[in-house]
Amino acid sequence: MDKCLKFFLLISVFSWYLPVFSQNVDGHWFGTGKIAAYGNHDEYLTELVLRQTGKKISGELNYYFKDGYFITPITGTYYAEKRQLLLKDFELIHPAAATARNGFTTIMNGEFLLRVSRTESILSGTLKSDPAHRYTTPAINFLLTRTSDTIPAILEIVSDLIIDSVNLNPAIAIAAAPLYKAITKDSIRSKSIARELTVNSSLIKLEFYDSGEIDYDSISVFMNNKMILPKSMLNYDALKLTIHLDESRDYTDISMFANNVGLVPPNSAVLILYDGDKRYEIEMNSDFKQSATIRLRKNKTSN
Repeated sequence: MDKCLKFFLLISVFSWYLPVFSQNVDGHWFGTGKIAAYGNHDEYLTELVLRQTGKKISGELNYYFKDGYFITPITGTYYAEKRQLLLKDFELIHPAAATARNGFTTIMNGEFLLRVSRTESILSGTLKSDPAHRYTTPAINFLLTRTSDTIPAILEIVSDLIIDSVNLNPAIAIAAAPLYKAITKDSIRSKSIARELTVNSSLIKLEFYDSGEIDYDSISVFMNNKMILPKSMLNYDALKLTIHLDESRDYTDISMFANNVGLVPPNSAVLILYDGDKRYEIEMNSDFKQSATIRLRKNKTSN
């Protein structure tokens, strides 16, 4: 067979299969939902679990909002030709609720668009209320990334809620029960202590850079198991954070959670830490099994 003809057939077959692979939304999607209302900075930390059968979609919307964790069944339709995902009406804690545990719910529906690149797949879209409540319920804009890690960062927060049973609302405990086994079976990533420091200041500045060449590493940052930075890509420009240490604690853990391992595993970063006039440079390496962690102890004799 002529080489040109072979090449043409190969390209044709590849072009036919590519849309099939790229347009599937089955799997775990992780990210945040931001409320489209002026002055409201609350976010929905979200894991969207989708099971696709043809056009039909089923699954769960797992989210942490304010002081509560919730698991909500969802159904919908996915139109591959448009890469459009529609979620049917389901209950969600209202964005204006004072607390999630005692808050009121609203009926929402969603419309998302799938975008696929060489490095990641993204679902971007919006949840909106029904027309009768559209003016009293702001829209929520989501950016979700497909993850191969079926135990995403949201469990870091859920585990803290479940373990703290004194403050845990029983309703949340029941809702989170399906995840409890995963947590107690060491599905939560372990901490790898990269450095222990005694610091003089209660105000610490952190800067995360990619280590070496940019290879699309993305991280989330946790302070004592509480997320303080949602998924962000490491770059030549620093990811900057300022934290306040709780002096009543014996120590403070800052963990770098790997959302992926980039093009060259593991997920590597350089952390620049500023303690007043002191500057520390720390190598951080995380993967899907452990999160690089620095442990800070406040010098009790300093002001």
